[in-house]
Amino acid sequence: RWLTELSPDLDLSLYFHNPYCDTLCWFCGCYTKIVRRYEPVARYLDMLLDEIDLVADTLGERFRARHLHWGGGSPTLIEESDWQRLVERIHTRFDVGPDAEVAVEMDPRDTTKEYVNALAAAGVNRASIGVQDFHPEVQKAINRIQPFDTTKRVVDWLRDQGISGINMDLMYGLPYQTTERVVETVEKAALLEPDRVALFGYAHVPWMKTHQKLIKDETLPDFSERWQQSEAAANRLVELGYVRIGFHHFAR
Repeated sequence: RWLTELSPDLDLSLYFHNPYCDTLCWFCGCYTKIVRRYEPVARYLDMLLDEIDLVADTLGERFRARHLHWGGGSPTLIEESDWQRLVERIHTRFDVGPDAEVAVEMDPRDTTKEYVNALAAAGVNRASIGVQDFHPEVQKAINRIQPFDTTKRVVDWLRDQGISGINMDLMYGLPYQTTERVVETVEKAALLEPDRVALFGYAHVPWMKTHQKLIKDETLPDFSERWQQSEAAANRLVELGYVRIGFHHFAR
């Protein structure tokens, strides 16, 4: 009923979710499932195409879509041919103008240059890159080994393909993080000049996300240290030329 009541003059933001990853980050609180084969992803994408049709049919009119965002899970699991299928269906069912923002969440660890080329061909113009923390001890404790050079290489590929909008996700409150390490991560991230930064606090909820039991309570900063990490990181981002938008987000 709500969809049928929307005015055709309304510009839409559309979100597409791929609920699969190929590795498990122990801090993760997202809706995702680990897969070793592509078959479950392919089956899900067939259902997603049906969902696009279902929503578009219910809307009745061909609405304008000004913002498209792909999240997960890990959208980087989607193969190039399936990207093309999805983009074609979206453009068929919605009016996606040349000025639309098309954003994709990315895991630099499994991103190739060819994949970045495929994103550019699909009209992607913004990438949201998960970093969390650059310190090796922290990365090992959350099962996400991602050296700075790996992230920088992907950012360079994106900009080479004209994908100039770069988001970067950072976290505080992770195991073995200190205020100094969080600030160091902020400074390294700023070297890559993202125009948006999200600074999230890790939520340790092992009773809801059982894989978080792999993170030991004694390795986590206490409430006071978490607050210091959050404030120190935020203040450093402001010093580096970012404007604080709300609590967790910063714009360059």
